[in-house]
Amino acid sequence: MIFKHALRNVLIPVITILGLSLPDLIGGSFIFETIFAYPGMGRLGFEAIMSRDYPVVMGVGTMAAVLTLLGNFLADVAYRWADPRIREGSL
Repeated sequence: MIFKHALRNVLIPVITILGLSLPDLIGGSFIFETIFAYPGMGRLGFEAIMSRDYPVVMGVGTMAAVLTLLGNFLADVAYRWADPRIREGSL
């Protein structure tokens, strides 16, 4: 019984960290994919920056922005599930 109530209180900071870590995956992929020559969005963005390919740079930036919005939205939905005190109108 205690675990049910304690788990919901512990989940709030965990949800915050997980929701904000989604866009960090793109930032980490820039480093990882460049060092290990692994093809992906991070390497594509890095190579576009180095070759001044502005449309691709803007596309990667847009994807990072969409991932940030998606992470924040999923965190808000998870807050509503974890903490019933948050009203439905606040989403």
